[in-house]
Formats: sequence, structure tokens, C-alpha cells
Amino acid sequence: MRHAYNLILSDSDIETIRFVGYRYGWSDALSGFSAGENPLTEAEAWGISEAFASDAEGGHSMFPMLDPRSSLCEKLFKFYESIV
Repeated sequence: MRHAYNLILSDSDIETIRFVGYRYGWSDALSGFSAGENPLTEAEAWGISEAFASDAEGGHSMFPMLDPRSSLCEKLFKFYESIV
């Protein structure tokens, strides 16, 4: 299986994801991830992208409960924008 994408998460990123829990699409989609490299297939990346976008429906921010100035938020936006 070819991994087209790789999302690298820190221990702090994982703590934040676990804190937010299953409340939102973005955190639910990342709930099974671990610190370090998380290789993803094209299909997996698109599934995560759709989960991220679901939080923005109705004009809401894409990553609720996540500080928009945080490194995790920046990392997730870059990942989202890299999916083609």
C-alpha cells in the first residue's frame, strides 16, 4: 500500500487531540493517531480532509477548540491544504 501523505504529530499534539476528544470532526478523525509519523494513503487523507471540512459547515472555524495560533493548528491547515 502506497502512503501518499504523512502527518507528523508531537506528544503535545496528541494530548490536545485527546483533550478535545470526539467532540469535533477534526479531533475524531485524528483520535487513533500517535506521536511521530502517521503515514496515510490518498483515501485516508481525503477522509481526514472531509472531517476537517465538516467542522467548517455553516461558517464555523475549521478546528473548534484549537487555538488558531498553535503549532498544531498550523500543522493541520498545512496538511489540509496539501491534499490534492
